[in-house]
Amino acid sequence: MFAGAVVLATIALTAGRHERHDPRIVLWGDSLAWEARDSFTAAAGKDGVTRTTTRTWGGTALCDWFTDMRNQARRWDPTVAVLSFSGNTASECMHGRDLITAYREDATKAVDILTRRGIDVVLVDAPPRNDQPVGPDGLTELDRVWREVAAGNSHVRVVPAGEVLTDQGRFVPRLPCLPGEPCDPDGKVAVRSPDGVHFCPVIQPAMTACPVRSPGAERYGRALAEAARP
Repeated sequence: MFAGAVVLATIALTAGRHERHDPRIVLWGDSLAWEARDSFTAAAGKDGVTRTTTRTWGGTALCDWFTDMRNQARRWDPTVAVLSFSGNTASECMHGRDLITAYREDATKAVDILTRRGIDVVLVDAPPRNDQPVGPDGLTELDRVWREVAAGNSHVRVVPAGEVLTDQGRFVPRLPCLPGEPCDPDGKVAVRSPDGVHFCPVIQPAMTACPVRSPGAERYGRALAEAARP
């Protein structure tokens, strides 16, 4: 009787999982991911992924999203979760905690929440701020945390998506234009905000849509979508 119940439960769980040819991608992140969310969705669509959802907001840390991760994992049943966080510390769940220790613990917890549901996790290197230390290897301290958390876990990988907005991992405000981008006379385009953190090339109140085209957000969104590819 017990064995039969276990078999039925296993069948039910398997039936509830969608096939891998029907990918569902969820993006969790802070303001950088929020700025890039439309580009991410559009780029994923060009890859043939029609089921995406973005769960992003400025100033948030990983620990702000644990309940939502559990809910989305159960209700929406994604195949891939992309986590894009740059190290915010203002949330209540971050108070009194060392940044690196907290993000190591919280990334480990997020990975556990998601992989227990059979979801592959992509930890993303966010582009550094202009005041953020970067090592000789082009990595920030948070970049190294992601690699520690992913080590030895076949369902977790790290993707240096933020590299598309850097010079060998280091902050730069402008980069050579890509085809189709609004190019300055010197052949470069602004990819970071004057605040040294965000993407909108003009100063803008927090969490408001950029009033002009934002090549930095577009590039980062495409990189996030590429990171979600198998």
